[in-house]
Amino acid sequence: MKLGGTMATASQPKKKRKGNTGAKLSLVEEDDDDELEHEESKKKTPEESLTMHINDRYNKQKMKAEPNNPSRATPSSNSKRQHEPPTNARAENTEKKKHKSDKKYKNDDDKDQKKDYWLYRDIIVRIINKKLSNGQYYKRKAIVDTVIDKYEARVEVLESSRKAKDGGDILRLDQDDLETVIPKEVGEKVRILAGKHRGKKAKVLRLTKEDYQAELRLTDDDRVVTLDYEDFSMLA
Repeated sequence: MKLGGTMATASQPKKKRKGNTGAKLSLVEEDDDDELEHEESKKKTPEESLTMHINDRYNKQKMKAEPNNPSRATPSSNSKRQHEPPTNARAENTEKKKHKSDKKYKNDDDKDQKKDYWLYRDIIVRIINKKLSNGQYYKRKAIVDTVIDKYEARVEVLESSRKAKDGGDILRLDQDDLETVIPKEVGEKVRILAGKHRGKKAKVLRLTKEDYQAELRLTDDDRVVTLDYEDFSMLA
């Protein structure tokens, strides 16, 4: 019902909203940040995005692995020492090697003392020069009468047999034309021609044909030595 003129509507007082105003503001701000990041990511190339992703993953893994990780600890000096042999063990090993070498030196009967000459007076030798007098003296035995300049000798040729009378020739020969004569039986006397016992007389105790060696007993001190066939010869 109109009462002449316009009717004014009563304005109702606005109700104040309580509660989540701050929350809505923060949500709005976060949404704005996401939109900005999204827009920035759109501006970056795919290669740059991939690089950033790989770097982020690497940094995260590094942070997880570094704290209190014993496997990344640097090796201490104690760990190196564990792989080194103890000083006493090294010294013992060196001593064993030295003892072994000394033992070998003794068993070789002082081979370093051997000379390159071996001729000696009053020993029996065998002639091995096939060309001498067309082989006339080949395999013949002889006695060394005189040694000349260590490497040569004047020898007297022995008879080829008891009944033959073909001995007595005097020849001058080099030691390369001669060889030692080994007794056939035990108990024979010989002269040692090489090593530290060179010049000494000995008696044959045992002959080992397989090894071309003999066991000899020295006549001056009864010591027993083992020598090669080339290192001694029968006495005349």
